[in-house]
Amino acid sequence: MATSEDLERARPWRIFGAHPCEREGVAGVRFAVWAPSAARVAVVGDFNDWDGGRDPMRARAELGVWELFIPGVAVGALYKYELRTHDGRTLPLKADPYAFAAELRPASA
Repeated sequence: MATSEDLERARPWRIFGAHPCEREGVAGVRFAVWAPSAARVAVVGDFNDWDGGRDPMRARAELGVWELFIPGVAVGALYKYELRTHDGRTLPLKADPYAFAAELRPASA
C-alpha cells in the first residue's frame, strides 16, 4: 500500500481511485481515497448492492488515506464512496475524483 514517500513522488492517479490488481492469486480491485476528515469510509457499488456496511475501508490516519482491496470486482463496475462524519452523519455518495471512467450525467458512478 501507499507510503507518504509514494504520495510525494508518485502521480496521484497511481495511488488513488480504483485499480485492478491481484492479491494472493485473487483478482479484484484496490480502492484508495483521500478523506482526512472522515470518521468512516466505505466503497459502495453494483457489486455490493450499494450497501455501505459491506465494504468498509481501512484508514491510514497518518496520511488521511482510506484503502481496501475487494476480490471479484471487475473493471467497469459502478462504484462510489460513502463517507460518515465524526458527528455520525452519512454524506451523500461521492463519485471518485480519480476514476478512469464515469457514467454520463446526471449519473456519476
